[in-house]
Amino acid sequence: MTMNCGLMPVLLVLGCAYTARAETTVLYDNTTTDTGDTVLYSTGPYTALGDQIHLLSPGLAGQAEVQMFNNGNAGTFDAELDFFQVGGPVGSQLGSSTLTGIASVGADVIDMTFDLSTMLNVPQDIIFTVSISNPTPGMDLGVDMFDPPAVGSSDNTFMIAGSGGTYSQLPVSGENVYFQLSGTASVSAPEPSCLALLGTCVPGMWFWRWLTARRRNSP
Repeated sequence: MTMNCGLMPVLLVLGCAYTARAETTVLYDNTTTDTGDTVLYSTGPYTALGDQIHLLSPGLAGQAEVQMFNNGNAGTFDAELDFFQVGGPVGSQLGSSTLTGIASVGADVIDMTFDLSTMLNVPQDIIFTVSISNPTPGMDLGVDMFDPPAVGSSDNTFMIAGSGGTYSQLPVSGENVYFQLSGTASVSAPEPSCLALLGTCVPGMWFWRWLTARRRNSP
């Protein structure tokens, strides 16, 4: 059965748009180059540490990864990941996710994956912070620092620190908080491969119409 090529442009656009929107994309990634530094919560009056970041694209965020280091004894703790609009320096809260009973053997790297319960609508510039609670006595926790981001970007001269609901920019020297955010990027046009297919079909459609008309007019 031969498909009418006149339908192809519509089918291609719809199919490509659906595929692009369904594909999971890394919106921000600063997990490649370890600077060897950890900013510990115990070294200052901090209840939350994070960063201001520029994503590859605005979109829907579904999963985030954070890495911490425990410079103290073994134990467990809870962690909360919060997202904010960029403000002065922190704007309105966009959403949050919590992990409980995170285990550490002491003097170890702790990788945490936050699965957002619902896809979070995020702008291209956002702030995230990680706060800890209920740590076992003797733990000494902090966020690991990497640089530069492989996807997206961030100013590596400051990070975000919170204490008692008040936030400020904390100066750092050439590094950003370890963080990865993935989800669905906003899409405004079909992917290049789809556009190439569409460009092939349109001339074909016009040739088919010309050939059909010529056959009809032939004696």
